[in-house]
Amino acid sequence: MKKTHTLSTGALRRAPVASIDPDLLPLRPRTNVPCQFIFVHYESAWEYDAEHGWIPRLSKLLAKPGVNGVGKDGNLQPAINGATAKGGTIIRDDDRRLLREGEDVDSAVFYGYGRYYRTVNRNGSQGPHWYAEPGAVPSVTPSGRILWNHDEQSRIFAAFRAHIRDTGIIQPMHPLTLAEHLDAQGAKVERLKATVAMNPHLAGKLTEATELLEAMQPTEQEVEADTKAARKVTRSRRSRSDG
Repeated sequence: MKKTHTLSTGALRRAPVASIDPDLLPLRPRTNVPCQFIFVHYESAWEYDAEHGWIPRLSKLLAKPGVNGVGKDGNLQPAINGATAKGGTIIRDDDRRLLREGEDVDSAVFYGYGRYYRTVNRNGSQGPHWYAEPGAVPSVTPSGRILWNHDEQSRIFAAFRAHIRDTGIIQPMHPLTLAEHLDAQGAKVERLKATVAMNPHLAGKLTEATELLEAMQPTEQEVEADTKAARKVTRSRRSRSDG
């Protein structure tokens, strides 16, 4: 009797590695398989996370022919050039700052994040590689459905983005960007206040929005830490340009 099983090997790195695990993701007709990608961060893209505080929101540059200048060969360089021209910071998966303390290249969770799962079509032929975000692990049911660990993956992905922030891969959030986000949340609180009298069922949302606005305010220690981080990144980049 078939049972639901979770793929144990984890996603493979973009450079294929040997694996003794025969598990493949079964593809159904018209399945939309995520293609190769690279993360990019734009300076105003931030969001507040209850566990990690302010973390960057990341966009994806997809190796999809016809999108952002990508050719039939799937070369991402044209898309990377375009994103860089717009002020984006490319998060390269071979940046050794993605290694966490005690990790090496083979055991790393974040380093080499451009990983994929192998797939198989219904006729038994090999399908395209299924690229997944850090922490994403699929389980396959007896009927061939693919289930993803969304809650756990969201937690790992938030930690991934916090790591990018803390290691200086991106510039710290600018105070004016923070002010914009706080203003937007404050405006949401005011709108809820104006309507809650007529719509009492919104009282809970007002409480949540108010608590979130309070949590979004940086402490003095966070402001000081961000200032130090900004200076460190500036010095590091200046040293690289001098060298």
